Amino acid sequence: MNIALFGYGRMGRAVEAAAGGRGHDIVLRLTAEENREGRGITPEALEGADVAIDFSVPGAVVDNVRAAAALGIDLVVGTTGWEEERGRVEAAVAEAGTGLLHAPNFSIGVNLFFRLVEEAARLMDSFDDFDPHLVEAHHRHKVDHPSGTAWKMADLLVENLRSKASWSRDLPPEGAVDPEVLQVSVVRAGEIAGTHTVGFDGPHDRIELRHEARGRKGFAGGAVLGAEWIRGRRGVFSMADFLADWTGTRRGT
Repeated sequence: MNIALFGYGRMGRAVEAAAGGRGHDIVLRLTAEENREGRGITPEALEGADVAIDFSVPGAVVDNVRAAAALGIDLVVGTTGWEEERGRVEAAVAEAGTGLLHAPNFSIGVNLFFRLVEEAARLMDSFDDFDPHLVEAHHRHKVDHPSGTAWKMADLLVENLRSKASWSRDLPPEGAVDPEVLQVSVVRAGEIAGTHTVGFDGPHDRIELRHEARGRKGFAGGAVLGAEWIRGRRGVFSMADFLADWTGTRRGT
């Protein structure tokens, strides 16, 4: 499979290595500077490309999707922070009849962790004495805070816990914390690849679920698997769709 890379920073290079390990070729590498407003995504540049993988910057995603979809290129988007533009992205993909797979985190382990967090929230919802919280830590170079991964986990907790109406990364300037608000703590330090801890604190004990990334290889490898999966599909998909299909295919084998 021939892959185009939109964004060629540390994640782009990790994706390149993962793709090569699975026998794929990189036919285009576009840095953010080379691809301002999607100008680097041309028929000539993408000639022969089957799928594009985007690890660029939030402000570039809509232009990248529009340009790639118009050329009939399926896309994997690992960039976060563009979710408010989802309607425009979905419209571009629908009009072009292409496929797009997006996720705040393409690590297979993290996406399985999402399922564990969701199920844990459903179980704990019956016990009012346990108060949930979420802590995430990443390297100091990461722009978004909280991360897209933490954002997803916080949403899952709020959706499945009747005791929580919303979540916040901020503490109130005065007074006690609102018990209906899930607290999300953010750490940015050094070169932490990514750690997420979901805790349920009770009067007599504490339960914690924790995922710790050991580097970028897990994210990159999942993105390449996603590129293999999205090729030839039509519509906008999440990693939940990917995992449902993957586990269904593997069941009984």
